[in-house]
Amino acid sequence: MKNNYVKENFSKPNDYLEGTQDELRGKIKVLMNKLQVTKKEKEILSKENQNLQQEILQMQSNLRCMVSGFANTSITFPMTNELSNSIAEFYKCECFDIFFDVLSQELNMKGIIYFFQTAMYRIDKIINDYFTPLFKNIKDVGCLTTIEGPIINVLRKSFQSNYKQIYEKCMVNLGSVTIELQKSLRLNNGDIIESFLNKLSEIMFNCYISDPNLQFDIQSIGQKQQFNQCKNDPIDGFIKNKEECIILMPGVYKNQEQMAKSLVLSYSYQLENN
Repeated sequence: MKNNYVKENFSKPNDYLEGTQDELRGKIKVLMNKLQVTKKEKEILSKENQNLQQEILQMQSNLRCMVSGFANTSITFPMTNELSNSIAEFYKCECFDIFFDVLSQELNMKGIIYFFQTAMYRIDKIINDYFTPLFKNIKDVGCLTTIEGPIINVLRKSFQSNYKQIYEKCMVNLGSVTIELQKSLRLNNGDIIESFLNKLSEIMFNCYISDPNLQFDIQSIGQKQQFNQCKNDPIDGFIKNKEECIILMPGVYKNQEQMAKSLVLSYSYQLENN
């Protein structure tokens, strides 16, 4: 009785695809026309929203000018909270992609740690090698023991006003990082690796000239620790609290305050090449 009741009262949804081939073609044609209309509407809205985007940038500029010391900062340079959001998004997107599409398929745990560790150390060295001579000359000319404080704060804000041009000059030798990684690991999917390194270098550079600067705990990469959901994010699967895990990408700090969680992998995670 129950089965008969269900059959009698069951009704298919209105858009259920059934009928002759001609009828199906007609329905598909209607759907494609609707898709084209939607695309055109999206393009129109994108053009109309350009003015709104300009207004938002202007509002950001006005807000910066209200804060002491921000007058020389580019309106497009991300604020601290924007940087921390960019790092979290980078960990969840680019790091996720390169881990599953490249690293986990070709490397064991040791190789994966080497990739992330080497990439961050080499990019950090490129950034420091670019700025260190300038800081050294300022200390020598001014007979200073340190430039920490107001001097470095002013310098960082000056860098922010031309950060895109400075970044291009600073990262001229970024290709050497790819060469070093490929020399040791010989990975496929070079375009994914190049995209990952470009995004990582951009984020690390912006964190370096941010005021106050944001620091990556690079030395923690490869360390084993107990999972803490307040400090760690798993790159794959669910990790229980206090379960052993390995840090793949480090936490980011402003002074002693953690601005971005570290990216971790369960210590018991099974890789094909382990």
